[in-house]
Amino acid sequence: MREIGRGDNAYPRALLDLARPPEPLYAIGDESILGLSANRLVAIVGTRDASPYGVRVAAALAESFAAVGIGVVSGLARGIDSTAHRAVLEAGGKTIAVMGTGVDVPYPAGHRALHAEIAEKGLVVSENEPGMPAVKGCFPRRNRIIAGLARVTIVVEAPYKSGAINTATQALDMGRVVAAVPGPIDSPRSAGANLLLRDGA
Repeated sequence: MREIGRGDNAYPRALLDLARPPEPLYAIGDESILGLSANRLVAIVGTRDASPYGVRVAAALAESFAAVGIGVVSGLARGIDSTAHRAVLEAGGKTIAVMGTGVDVPYPAGHRALHAEIAEKGLVVSENEPGMPAVKGCFPRRNRIIAGLARVTIVVEAPYKSGAINTATQALDMGRVVAAVPGPIDSPRSAGANLLLRDGA
């Protein structure tokens, strides 16, 4: 594990676009991935309650990005996030998991093995002190880092009120590109993503 401050060469310049850049950033794994420019990183986010369609699309997108050397950023959550991470790893690509807990605290606990695999083959980062558990407000703060690292944020499936929509909103606030995967018009899982498309994603 390494502590990376703003004066460190490994600190990602893209995060300086945030109103409150994280400092320090704690990292476990291949920190060279932070050296990729924001143009070589894409965030894939979405609902924890993913449909088979959402899982299929998230995996296909992640595999495609990995095949052309684009790193994938996500939040290690159930559903779309973990699907994207796993697909990148299986394709031999680069992935960054941004934690709302301490960098050494797998969350959810059921993703302990995935957390360990990303720490070995990719990169796990957090702005929180090592050992910190999940607390109120930690995930919206985490979401701004996901949005900050990537030039493009793709929402695969998301309800109106969700962490994925929060991430997309923070990306838009920084002038980043937001994309969304269309879903059935009667599916609550896709209501937020469809709304983003209506509004110009």
